[in-house]
Amino acid sequence: MERLVENGFDFLRKAVDDLNDYPKFSIIHFHAAVELFLKARLMDEHWSLVISQRQEPDWEKFISGNFQSVSLDGAAERLEKVARSGLTKQELQSFREVTKHRNKAVHFFHEAHSEEENRGKLLSIVKQQLTAWYFLHQLLIRRWEGIFAKWSESIAEIDKKLRSLHPYLQITYEQIQPEIEKRKLKGENFCSCPSCGFESQQDESDKKVVYEAKCLVCSLTEKKLKLECPECSHEVVFTNEGFGRCENCGKNFEPEELAGELIDSGAAHIAFQDGDDSWDLGNCSDCDGYHTVVRTDDESYVCTSCFLSLEHLKWCGWCNEPNTGDMEHSSWAGCSHCDGRAGWEKDD
Repeated sequence: MERLVENGFDFLRKAVDDLNDYPKFSIIHFHAAVELFLKARLMDEHWSLVISQRQEPDWEKFISGNFQSVSLDGAAERLEKVARSGLTKQELQSFREVTKHRNKAVHFFHEAHSEEENRGKLLSIVKQQLTAWYFLHQLLIRRWEGIFAKWSESIAEIDKKLRSLHPYLQITYEQIQPEIEKRKLKGENFCSCPSCGFESQQDESDKKVVYEAKCLVCSLTEKKLKLECPECSHEVVFTNEGFGRCENCGKNFEPEELAGELIDSGAAHIAFQDGDDSWDLGNCSDCDGYHTVVRTDDESYVCTSCFLSLEHLKWCGWCNEPNTGDMEHSSWAGCSHCDGRAGWEKDD
């Protein structure tokens, strides 16, 4: 695993160094780094998870390097189903964009024919790499911190190195800054983007509402939710998921607790007495969240684990639990948290 991680850092350094003179290789090196870190996380579970499903795991071939490794999508699937530490939709989408650009660079890349074309190409690469690094960085220092903590200095070094790319986006920021100032005067809010660092990410002031925060410079889009901490009344900001921490008092939040904070308990109690089950906590088929889907004040629903938003739930025909998925055949096949009639008869 250590060799995978160290190689990952080497490829990231090379991606930044090659950007100006060899943008094609910058794309290829960055893609290699992303895949190496995902494989390192899998290898922490077991070495065989790094091997493609097309091959039988063989230790001797593995240690000699004579094997075909898992693809990005294959790694994502095993992170979800085996390691139980899967990627969010935003993370996977960003990494897939890196793969798509890598494939294009390998097979169809051509040099720019003008200075303007070259600048546009570099801007596109910088935006993609900063966004993908933002998601990868969060994985390394938060969700997978216990595994990658020993490389904290290297992570900080790479973070600083990639942030040196920000001047490439300065012109873009200067071009849209007047528009941002006009929108501020109209009451819109903007905050500092965690990817590119410019005060260009659209923000909201309302609490207990999931909203999209999009950066007008680098296009990073996050789902956010703000909440008043029940312990100290300090504002807590959740990003892309329902795990958070109050920076003022240190209180930690998990999706189930967040659901309890968002639900209108008075309205839910009255509905329960009237036989109305529309306020029941639901399950999320996207992230397998149990009782993490809550009805909001505007009568829509949100999953407090993955921030999936939707207008209605459907009830499982077997266990009668509200769910976000397709319940058409749930009487037989069940839902994300039951096996349906098929499972019942199988047990018999």
